Amino acid sequence: MSEQESALAPDDVAQAGRVRLAEWLTAAAPSPDLGTTVEDLAAWPAYRAEEFLVFVPPGFTNRMFLLGDHGVTSFAPSEQTLAQAMDAARSQS
Repeated sequence: MSEQESALAPDDVAQAGRVRLAEWLTAAAPSPDLGTTVEDLAAWPAYRAEEFLVFVPPGFTNRMFLLGDHGVTSFAPSEQTLAQAMDAARSQS
């Protein structure tokens, strides 16, 4: 993620985003015991990109998460740019 595209979100905004993302990931899990907690996401940096928060899991990954007013979406940066993912998320709302 380039500095021109985004900046780190303030801690309180990032933490609120982690709560939403944990809820979304838990709801999408195949069983409740595979749910995600806010603590599980503590090391995930959160960036502001226009009206979205972008969460990037640490380490090598091909999945990023966008949080916006529309909800949560995920995308593979090997398949879409951040701008394309944001456009797609906007069209879903």
